[in-house]
Amino acid sequence: MKVPFEIEWMGGPAEHHFRKVRPAGAELAWGTIHPSHYAPAAIEYARGAWTEVAINEYRAVASFCDVLRALVDVKAPLDLLGMTSDFLADECSHVELASRMAMELGGAAPRTVDFDHFATRPGGLTAFQRANELLLRVSCVAEAFAGGTASVSLDATSHPLPRSVYETILRDEAHHRRLGGLYFEWALPRVDGAELRRLGQVLLASLKGFAPFWKSRTGTGEAKLAVPEDDLRALGWLVPERFACVAREVAVRDILDPLATIGITISDEDRANLLA
Repeated sequence: MKVPFEIEWMGGPAEHHFRKVRPAGAELAWGTIHPSHYAPAAIEYARGAWTEVAINEYRAVASFCDVLRALVDVKAPLDLLGMTSDFLADECSHVELASRMAMELGGAAPRTVDFDHFATRPGGLTAFQRANELLLRVSCVAEAFAGGTASVSLDATSHPLPRSVYETILRDEAHHRRLGGLYFEWALPRVDGAELRRLGQVLLASLKGFAPFWKSRTGTGEAKLAVPEDDLRALGWLVPERFACVAREVAVRDILDPLATIGITISDEDRANLLA
């Protein structure tokens, strides 16, 4: 059942501890964006986009909880477990940053979420297969896609506040993306050909979930979004037509090509259809 996406804040000892480990949320220059300086359409688009970021970062909290448990179940190296556990606080911080950006623009856009089906939880697998799949989906695909596209948005952003938000998130995302490589460095000696082929299908299914980002705004019949580009860039976002190109580039450069070097691949036909 879908319910409104809302964030609560407890304050007191919980906030005090959280601020000690992740102080960035309180240190940025909040209150420096003035919505009246931008086109209403740009504000509306950016409110929705930052709200979606908050939802996706909240989903990442759930995903890394599952990743951490999967690593425990396969008795992964203790330092790798410690590294992964730190990511939970990162993602909570990212939810806060994205939520506060939406509030800067007048409040979060109304969105509903089905928390019963919020994150992918593979079933019917061995512990090792489950860990392989989760690390692939979460670190090698989702985090790589988010980090790769956000880095381009950062380069285009002109207002200091969203720039600082992107910089904070991307510092963390670099470690999140690296986790997948470290895990497979440890796991690959135990991955046989059948498992590599299965992971190739997992890769394809995962990327199909991101394909609308580069497919939906490139059709010749689709109207161009009527939002001033300079205003949208100031608030942290690329025009959809530009983002579609970036998304496709990231899928190839940051996901498909690096994974192919360790034997996790999709067929040429699937690749062509995926990127068409």
